[in-house]
Amino acid sequence: MGRLKSEYDINDPDVVSVIDDTPLWSAPFGLRLLEVVRMRRNIRALDIGSGLGFPLIELAQRLGATCEVYGIDPWTQADERARMKARVWKLNNVTVVPGNAEQLPFTDGFFELVVSNNGTNNVDDEEETLREIC
Repeated sequence: MGRLKSEYDINDPDVVSVIDDTPLWSAPFGLRLLEVVRMRRNIRALDIGSGLGFPLIELAQRLGATCEVYGIDPWTQADERARMKARVWKLNNVTVVPGNAEQLPFTDGFFELVVSNNGTNNVDDEEETLREIC
């Protein structure tokens, strides 16, 4: 989103409302991610860099109501849009948490599944992010 940041105010609600959830350049990565996730019951999953809600919302729908799916992203306006999607789709198994991947606000071993669709490449410290995930 480097180009977007330089030309537009990503905190402007109008800009946020028209950003594609899954731009064509990242769609193949997201589809592949969803293909390899093993569907299980009663797990907690985390989407790092959940942004506007992809693949967070799709994971919550696919995994179902027995699972809890969390998204974390430092972009407040995107978090709000992801929460709205969960609310509109009546997904009670979605929790969106503001924050960054380098300092996850969860206890060790909290998640059975961690995914990221082009989110970990946008962190400030990749090594710290990987330590947090582990």
